[in-house]
Amino acid sequence: MSIRRFVQITFAVLALSLVSSAGATPPGTNGRIVFASTRNGGHELYSIGQDGTSLRRLTTTVHIEQAPDWSPDGTKIAYERALGGDHWRIWVMNADGSAQAPLTPESNYSDDTNPTWSPDGSRIAFASTRGGTWNIWVINADGTGLRSLGTVFASDPAWSPDGTQLTFSGLSGIGVVNADGTNPHFISGPGGSPSSPSWSPDGSHIVFSRNNSEGYPGELYRAAPDGTGETQLTSGGFRNAQPQWSPDGTKIAFQRFDAASALWNLWTIGANGLNAQQLTSGTNDLGPAWGTSQVVPEPEASPPDAPHIDIYSPTGDGVYFPGSPAAAAGVYYACSSTVSPIASCEGDLPLFAAVDVSTAGPHTFTVRARDFDGRTATKSVTYEVLDVAPPQIDLRAPTNEASYDLNSNVTVDYSCSDPGGSGVIFCGGDLPSGAALDTSWAGLHRFGVTAADKAGHVAETHVTYTVVDRSPPRVVIQSPLEDHSYSLGSAWSTNYYCWSPGNVRIVSCDGPVPSGDPLDTTSLGPHVFAVTATDGNGKTTTVSVPYRVIYLFKGFDSPVDTGGNLDGVKAGDGIALKFSINGDYGLNVVTQTTWQAATCGDWIPTGPATPADGKLSYSASTDRYKEIVTSSSSWKGSCRLLRLDLEDGTHPEVRVHFKK
Repeated sequence: MSIRRFVQITFAVLALSLVSSAGATPPGTNGRIVFASTRNGGHELYSIGQDGTSLRRLTTTVHIEQAPDWSPDGTKIAYERALGGDHWRIWVMNADGSAQAPLTPESNYSDDTNPTWSPDGSRIAFASTRGGTWNIWVINADGTGLRSLGTVFASDPAWSPDGTQLTFSGLSGIGVVNADGTNPHFISGPGGSPSSPSWSPDGSHIVFSRNNSEGYPGELYRAAPDGTGETQLTSGGFRNAQPQWSPDGTKIAFQRFDAASALWNLWTIGANGLNAQQLTSGTNDLGPAWGTSQVVPEPEASPPDAPHIDIYSPTGDGVYFPGSPAAAAGVYYACSSTVSPIASCEGDLPLFAAVDVSTAGPHTFTVRARDFDGRTATKSVTYEVLDVAPPQIDLRAPTNEASYDLNSNVTVDYSCSDPGGSGVIFCGGDLPSGAALDTSWAGLHRFGVTAADKAGHVAETHVTYTVVDRSPPRVVIQSPLEDHSYSLGSAWSTNYYCWSPGNVRIVSCDGPVPSGDPLDTTSLGPHVFAVTATDGNGKTTTVSVPYRVIYLFKGFDSPVDTGGNLDGVKAGDGIALKFSINGDYGLNVVTQTTWQAATCGDWIPTGPATPADGKLSYSASTDRYKEIVTSSSSWKGSCRLLRLDLEDGTHPEVRVHFKK
């Protein structure tokens, strides 16, 4: 079983490899060894002299601390820290365990592990999943300049003594990469899966462990930086892991599994593979790092007095969105103290209450703790609520599929909002809210509104409405013509139609006869042709066209000229007027004959019309009527209008000029 799995399953592919705490320092004096241990029930960091004496506890927290590495000057220790299922971060503390502080930024989605100091102490390399998989990252010792060294799958970084390269564990074995991330390549040969490389202080060798045939950590090996000259250092079938060079390069510290006690113990061995010596026993001690510090911390460094607060949810620098499962899972935090019982532990929200994601933007969550001795502590985390929802549009007018009367007064009415979001930055439609809606023409209309919020989300709403001309239907009669005269018995077709200005369905369009049928000319006199239209709204319109039916009068025969003039008539003689009306309609076709005096120049009547004495006859052979009208001898040299009143209501007349 890998050492990391003792705390957390971190690698899926390198499931059987180990988490290293490699560090490379220039050759120097061998000092204290720092390591992780469960000897007091927790998972804390300890330091011990190279001879196994002067054991000192460096951390006293509810967290898990492991994978320590010394700074080159021996004053500080970098390590990884997490709590339960929380994500790992890199922390730094003084050699005596004081001034514990996080170095890498907190993340909800990634882990930072295996810190290793650069030879000059200015940088710390570590393995991280910040890029989505395990890669090597580097950060300055003051917490600035966080950057990735590439995309190669890698863990267990360790610096070369000159700081120009790093060795690492990868999918294909032990690799080497330049400090700027260029030229990653693998150096280890075939054999059990290698892991946990450490560069010798003089730069001549890299030590690492290989898994045995069962997939567990096996023997330690040493090879040149180019992978040549690989030499096995340990033997006996033990499980050996986490090798780490001593500062002077003469020894290697490592952990070995004791099968009898089922515990890991710390050992040292000479760089030549000889003189293996056990350093600790009876406890689970992991991940040694050998430094130059000669300072023995005060026994059992005092734990911090103030209560300790852990906020697991919401997470610092976390990102949430409304309705997310993480938010619904609720807030979770804990307070602890190594010196006094906790009297109160209260957050802005009670335990398991839903994380506040009601509004987009940054939020702060604070927990306050107090112990029975009155000591207090406060911790806050800041998280971000994403604006994931588009803005909302409330379009009140026009409403979808609404109908409005033609030229009616309708006011456009809409508004935009972004409840709990980043805020509306644009809200506009085809017309501004408050403007008059276009109802100037009948038919289908479209109207749209667009809204955008500060997060870049865009929403659109589109509706259709219909403008209806609700005026009654219209009737158009093209035949018969209004006030037109048609000959008796003549053949004329009717022509009419009905329509609706508002495109309302025409239910009926009825006339005396269907459009296209013959017009009624069978009887004399005035007629009315009426058509009635009815639409789907029940509205009706009737249009009537008057017309009259008359005889087919073709004018008077000679001697009356075509202009209706009869000149040189002898006063006192009878005047014979011949005409045809296209058939014999009896002798009642002339209802009256009259004389009326008129001026001879312009035929302006100068007196009343008086009945004339006339006699009507009909000749079938010539289809001619003849009206013989008497005149007076006293009318010599005068002009008179001779008018026939026909049964059809017409009044043909002749302008008679009597000679002297």
